[in-house]
Amino acid sequence: MKRLKYILIICLSTALAAHAQEVKIISNDEPVSHATIQVTDLNQTATAYYISDETGTVSIAQTPPYIATISHLNFKTKTDTIHHSSKQQWQLFSKENTLNEIVVTGQYQAQSVKQSVYQVNVLDEARIQAQGAQSLTEVLASELNIRFSRDNATGSSSVSLQGLSGQNVKVLLDGVPLVGRSGVSNEIDLNQININTIERIEIIEGPMAVNYGADALAGVINVITKTNRHQKWNLNMGIQEETVGKEFSVFDQGIHNGYLSGSYRLNSHWSAQADTRIHRFGGWGGTGRDRLWYPKNQFFQSGQIHYDSERFSIYYRLDYLNETIENQGAPEQISPQSDPYAFDKEYLTDRWIHQVQSELSLGKGAMHTVISYTDYNRQTHRFKYFLLDGVPNITTTDGQDTIAFQTTFFRNTLDDVVQWHLGNTTWHTQLGIDGTFESAQGTTLSSGDKHMTDLGLFASTEISMGDKLKIRPGIRLTYNSIFNANPSASINLKYNFSPHSQLRLSYGRGFRAPSLRELYHEFIDANHNIVGNDELEPEYSNNINGDLTHQFKDTKWSFKVSSFYNDVHNRISYFTPEGTNQTTTYTNILEYKTLGTAGQVTYQSKKLTLKAGLSYIGRYHNLSEDASAQNIPQFLYSPEWITQLGYDLFDTGIRLSAFYKWVGANKQYLSIEDDNGNSNPEIRQLNDYHLLDLSLSKTWKDVLTVGMGAKNVMDLTTINNNISTGGAHSSNSDGRSSVAYGRSFFMKISYQFIKN
Repeated sequence: MKRLKYILIICLSTALAAHAQEVKIISNDEPVSHATIQVTDLNQTATAYYISDETGTVSIAQTPPYIATISHLNFKTKTDTIHHSSKQQWQLFSKENTLNEIVVTGQYQAQSVKQSVYQVNVLDEARIQAQGAQSLTEVLASELNIRFSRDNATGSSSVSLQGLSGQNVKVLLDGVPLVGRSGVSNEIDLNQININTIERIEIIEGPMAVNYGADALAGVINVITKTNRHQKWNLNMGIQEETVGKEFSVFDQGIHNGYLSGSYRLNSHWSAQADTRIHRFGGWGGTGRDRLWYPKNQFFQSGQIHYDSERFSIYYRLDYLNETIENQGAPEQISPQSDPYAFDKEYLTDRWIHQVQSELSLGKGAMHTVISYTDYNRQTHRFKYFLLDGVPNITTTDGQDTIAFQTTFFRNTLDDVVQWHLGNTTWHTQLGIDGTFESAQGTTLSSGDKHMTDLGLFASTEISMGDKLKIRPGIRLTYNSIFNANPSASINLKYNFSPHSQLRLSYGRGFRAPSLRELYHEFIDANHNIVGNDELEPEYSNNINGDLTHQFKDTKWSFKVSSFYNDVHNRISYFTPEGTNQTTTYTNILEYKTLGTAGQVTYQSKKLTLKAGLSYIGRYHNLSEDASAQNIPQFLYSPEWITQLGYDLFDTGIRLSAFYKWVGANKQYLSIEDDNGNSNPEIRQLNDYHLLDLSLSKTWKDVLTVGMGAKNVMDLTTINNNISTGGAHSSNSDGRSSVAYGRSFFMKISYQFIKN
C-alpha cells in the first residue's frame, strides 16, 4: 500500500510537470529576470511563489484559473486573473522613478538606469510625441549639453555634445552605426532619421570608444526603433500639418507629414512590420525664388521580419530614404525676347540600410550578432529651369557632382557568458569583435575610388563587490588600413552610497582616424570651397566624466550633478587662409579641450513631470598659449538652461507640455589685423537666444490622439554673429546667423488599432 502511494505521488507530479504553464516576463521586449510571481487560487486558499530565470521565463504548476501577482524592484507590480493555460507573455512597466528605466546601450544585458555604470539619458516615445517634433534634431535641441548649427545651403544640421563636434559623436540605429556623413560637416545629418519609428533615444555622454570604436569620443546617441511583435495586428496612421513662420498652404508652403505603420504576428514565432513616412518642407525666408531655407522632400520606408523562440531570436530590417533639397536659382539676365530661365540645383540623397541582428541565449549569458550593409548616394543635379513653362530643361554637365559610400559593418559579442563568483564579489564579462569596411567613389573625390577598413577587438569586465561598488575596466585593440592605431582603454566606477544615491566616475582614451570625407572629399559650390587633406593625422583623446545622482526617499524628486573634461590631441578642424576666396581645408589642431559642469532636478508623478537643468561649458582657446595674448583666458565659457514641463489639466486627460531652452553666447577670440598690419586678439561672439515650444494633447481609449501647439513661441529667426569671417560656415552677409524660421503652429491626428 505504501509503495502504491509513492507511485501515485510520482505519477501526479509527472502529470503536473507535463502540464506546467510556461510564462515569459518582459518589459519593452526585453526579458525580466528575478521577478517574483505569486500564484493564488480564486478562493485564496492556496498560494505558491516562483522566480523568473535569466531569460524571464517561469513554469507555473498551478492550473488556471488563478490570480497572479508579479513584482520586481524596478517595475510596477501587476496583478491579473489568468483563465487560460496557453503559453503567455506578461508585460511589466517601469516605475515612475526615472532611475529605473530599462536601457541597452553599452550594457551586457538590458538593465535599469539605476544599475548601469554609465549615466544614460532616456527620451521615450511619450516625450517625443509631446513636443510634436518633426525631426530628431528638434528633440535633441531641447536637451542639456547638446547644440546644433545649421547650414542653410545644404539643409543639414551639425550637432555638438559636451562642446565636441558631431564627428566625435557616434549615432546608432538599433545599435548599428549610421553611415552617410553628408553636406559640409563630417557628421551624420540627424534630420535623415524617421522620427515616427522611434521608440526611445538613449544618450550616453562621455568616452565610449572601447565599446563602439571611432567617433565615440564625446558620447553615443542610440536611436531605438519600435517593434510590435506581441499583438496580432497593429495599425498606426497619422498626419501632422505645421506652418513655417507665417507661411502655409495645402500643398506647398509649410510642413506636411503623413505616416502609416502596421505589424502582423503570423504565429508564436514569426512577425512582420512595415513603416512609411512622407515629409514635405516648403522652405522659408528669402525673396522670390531665393529661399533662405531650401524646400525639402523626404520619403522613408522600412520593413522588418522577426523570428523568436525560447532561446534564439533573429530579425532582418530594411530602411530606405529618398531626399530632395531644392536650391532655386535667381532668374538670369536676358533680353526681353528670350524666355526667362534660372539655373536650379537639387541635392538628391538615396540611402539603403540592410541589417540582420540575432541573439542566442547561452545559459548564463548570450551571444549578440549584428551584420549591416549601407549604400549611401548623394548627387547634385544642376539644370536650366524655364520660368514661363515651369519645367526643367537642359541638364548642365558641370554641376553633376556625385559621391557614394558603401559600408559593411559587423559586430559579435559574448555578453555575460563568462562569470565568476567569489564571496560577495561577481565578475561579469563582455568579449567582442567588430569591423567596418568602407568604400567611396564619385566626382567629388580627389582621385579615384577610396577604401578604408577598421577592425576592433574589445573586452571588458564588470566587477560587482556586493551591492555597493561596481568597477568596469575595458580595452580595445584597433586595426586601421591607413593609419597606425594605439589601444583605447577605459575604466568606469559606480558606487552606491545608499539605495537612493549613486556616484559614477569614468576615464577613457579614444582614437579616431580621419574619415574618407576628411581625407579626399571636395565640396565646391557658390557657398562652399572645401578640399580634403590626405596628410591628416588621427585624433587621440583623454576624457574624464563624473556624476552624482540622488532620489529623495519617499518623494518624487531627484537631482543629478555632473562634470567632464575632454582633451583631444590632433583634433581635426577647418582651416581657411587669410585673404579673399581662399580654399578651406581640414587641419590637425595640436590640442583642443572642453570643460564643463551641469546640474539637473527632476520631479515625476502621475500628473506632473518637471525637469530643469543648468550647464556651463568651457572651450579651450588656442590664442591663450600665445605669448602676445597672455590676458586671454584658456577657456571661454557658455551657459545653458532648460526647463521641461508636462501636466495633466484638471483630470480632463489633456496633457500640457512645455519645452524651454536658453543657449548662452558662444565667445571666441580672433586674431584681427589692424591698420598698421599688427595682429591683435579681439573677442567675437554668437549671441544668446531663447527657444520655447508649447503643446496640448489628448488621447481617447489608447486609440485616437489629437495634438496641437506652437513652436518657437518667441518668434526667433536670426541672431548676431561676428565670429565667422568666411570659410566653411559663414554667417549671413548682414552678420547674422539663421537659427529658426519664426513662430509656427501645428496640429496632428493619429489613430491606432490593436488586436491582441
